[in-house]
Amino acid sequence: MQIVRPVRTTDLENLMALAKKTGGGMTSMPADYDLLAKRISDSVEACEAELTGHDGATYFMVLEDVDTGELVGTTAIYTNVGLDLPFYSYKVLRVMQRCPELDRIQEARLLTLTNDYTGTTEIGSLFLLPEFRIRGNGSLLSRSRYMLMGNRPERFGEKVIAEMRGYRDENDQSPVWQHLGIKFFGIAFDEADVMSGVSDKRFISDLMPKYPIYIDLLPEVAQKAIGKPFAASLPALKMLEKEGFRYSNYVDIFDGGPTVESYTVDIHTIKNTRSLKISGFREMEDSRNKMLVSTPYLRRFKCCLADVHIEGEHVEISQKLADILQVKIGDELRIAPGRVEASGYMSVK
Repeated sequence: MQIVRPVRTTDLENLMALAKKTGGGMTSMPADYDLLAKRISDSVEACEAELTGHDGATYFMVLEDVDTGELVGTTAIYTNVGLDLPFYSYKVLRVMQRCPELDRIQEARLLTLTNDYTGTTEIGSLFLLPEFRIRGNGSLLSRSRYMLMGNRPERFGEKVIAEMRGYRDENDQSPVWQHLGIKFFGIAFDEADVMSGVSDKRFISDLMPKYPIYIDLLPEVAQKAIGKPFAASLPALKMLEKEGFRYSNYVDIFDGGPTVESYTVDIHTIKNTRSLKISGFREMEDSRNKMLVSTPYLRRFKCCLADVHIEGEHVEISQKLADILQVKIGDELRIAPGRVEASGYMSVK
């Protein structure tokens, strides 16, 4: 069985081992002891401190295999992005220009550097070892963030965003970076990406263009890549869309990947979570109709997929699950449907 829980100080060595398996593509989880220790410290402090919706905080969580104690995945929530360090995006604007003399209307698309998402809550740092991408673990990791947010809604912003990795070609190159970003930074994409994750990001404001960029002046391959997600990111994007996230014409400044957003109260899992009291323990048959179950805490937060029996405002669980969650009869659990139906939003093209 796998559970999601907040990272602990004692997880540093195991988290370092997991970071080495990401392939270096996650700037939020570098294989660096000092940086990982800082990530852990920030998260532990956030879970223990008395914070408000005006404070910036990091809630970093891990997926633990209960039987082995191994850490097999990560996920995170970042509140009030852009307050301590700038948070940049390109906004894709459409401008209509009309010339009566030629009886012509011409549409142009522009990229404009913005800080429009300053103060929002960002979800990210989703990683799961390939061998554990089974039995709904990916969905568990993703949705556990909403369960945590539902426990303390006052700590999280009115809007939640997620940045998707941008399109890369058969040579693993980003057309947006090759035909735009590199012109301003003059360094490799991976170097700029890492700097964005570990530095104060001042280099972005120093070097990025201060004026709008006409998309139509870029090579066609770069034009088509703007707002297009990386193929490997499509499953994560589909999960977000089912929760109600949508693309609103904001893209990453490095690779042009789409940013999707949702109002916090509209997220499917948050809207469909109930608080139920444990009325007893019973043996549960292993079924395909597992529910998303979490404890109602921050520091002692745990979330998993499990079989439960619900009657009215009460729930029965197995003794084994009670031991894992460290709960007893009379305690409260937060429970949501184990599956999310499609929300009806169209996918990013």
